[in-house]
Amino acid sequence: MISATLLGMLGKFSAKEFKEFGEFVKSPFFNKNIHVKHLYEYLKKFYPAFKDQKLDKEVVFANLFEGKKYNDGFLRTVIYNMGKLAEDYLAYINFRKDDLNRGINLLKELNERKLEKVFLKYYSEIEEDINALTYKNPDYFYKKYELQNQLEEYMDWSKFKHKDFKNYTKNTLSYIDDELTSFYLSKALNHYRFMLDKNMYEQLDYNFDFIEHIMDFLLNKDTHFKEKIKIKLHLYEVLLLKEKKEEYYKILKDIFMNEMNLLSRSDLYSLHNILQSYCVYMSFNAAGGYLKERFDLYRICLSEKLYSATEHIYFDDLLFGNIVNTGASVKDFIWTESFIEEYKGMISPDNADVVVNYSRARLAFAKGEFEKALWLLNDIKTIKHIQYKLPVRDLTLLCFYELNMLAQSAYQIDSYRHFLTNNKSFLSDDRFERIMNFLKFYTKLVKNKEKGNIKELLRLKEELEKLNNITEKRWLTEKIKELV
Repeated sequence: MISATLLGMLGKFSAKEFKEFGEFVKSPFFNKNIHVKHLYEYLKKFYPAFKDQKLDKEVVFANLFEGKKYNDGFLRTVIYNMGKLAEDYLAYINFRKDDLNRGINLLKELNERKLEKVFLKYYSEIEEDINALTYKNPDYFYKKYELQNQLEEYMDWSKFKHKDFKNYTKNTLSYIDDELTSFYLSKALNHYRFMLDKNMYEQLDYNFDFIEHIMDFLLNKDTHFKEKIKIKLHLYEVLLLKEKKEEYYKILKDIFMNEMNLLSRSDLYSLHNILQSYCVYMSFNAAGGYLKERFDLYRICLSEKLYSATEHIYFDDLLFGNIVNTGASVKDFIWTESFIEEYKGMISPDNADVVVNYSRARLAFAKGEFEKALWLLNDIKTIKHIQYKLPVRDLTLLCFYELNMLAQSAYQIDSYRHFLTNNKSFLSDDRFERIMNFLKFYTKLVKNKEKGNIKELLRLKEELEKLNNITEKRWLTEKIKELV
């Protein structure tokens, strides 16, 4: 088989792109190698799957160079050249997607060639296009900065001849400071937010000292930058993740509800996840009302199509399971079942078996259909995502208890403990502690189900009430009450 890398790349081209790539290959401006053109003509017969014995290198060579003795080195060179053309084509596609980048690159070249009239014409047009952008994201600030740089380059070589200096220096100083600083602040805060959010689920070794100095400046000295929507957004996201204060949650929810039009899809997706994380935190800390709050946020998330980080990719696996858990917890079973059926086709095929079966099992369990729930869990073949290995094990233990399968519970607990010990490095300290607390109380619950020691159960109930960082606290509380 010829290069898997090349075929993998070509297989990802849409039909329109593959045809256009053929024109790219045939253009003498980009390619003068006739053998590469012939290779394209041969390969297009097998697009898009590229799975055929006729793609074996010897067969390809025989078709391209009829009557010639097989030369592996020469064929490799032809394949390599086509690979480079495919890379150039992808770079070209990416370049033409961004008109503003093309415009700024054009200004750079016009400056280099000292084409004054054309430069001034396009400068005004590009400035208008940048100012018209809806989303003031980091790229917006950086493009403003680059635009100003080109104006300064122009002023340097034109020497302001016959021009009013003030017309060309208006806002120059503020642009350099303001736009570049805004770009950096929005980028740095966004990265800090990402790391803090990730740290909730995984152990990270990261030094935040410098960004903390920036936070101090924004909170205590700045009166300008933190009013810009992107910087304000990421600043309060960081504050909410760090300090867990309701005032920050309310500010962010207000942005989410009332300033959607100023934020990109990616911003809204991340903001929704952070609002949900706060609701989860509050639910672990025995705060009432946040389960309904989560459910309402999820319904907004679906109405705004915020179920994936970017457009045209699959429904986020973990988000899918969390929506089902929340819908089942508020006992809106009809809505939850309808959600599963409507959106199950949007899950990645690689993980659909796990997500759909777990979601149906969770719903069945909430409805008291414990045997059905266990059957659905047992039907899961392979779990690739560690974040799903945990809830599947949790729910399996709950089913064992409800079905009085206590011997199976003991085996599952032991297996679960070994799994956690071996995978501790993949979990945050809080999450590891949360699951270990669940296993501790679950084990005691199972023992007391057999013994029926009321004093021990009351002691267990009192101990559980004081503990916040524990999975399935509500279910454990209900089961202890039943035994008492």
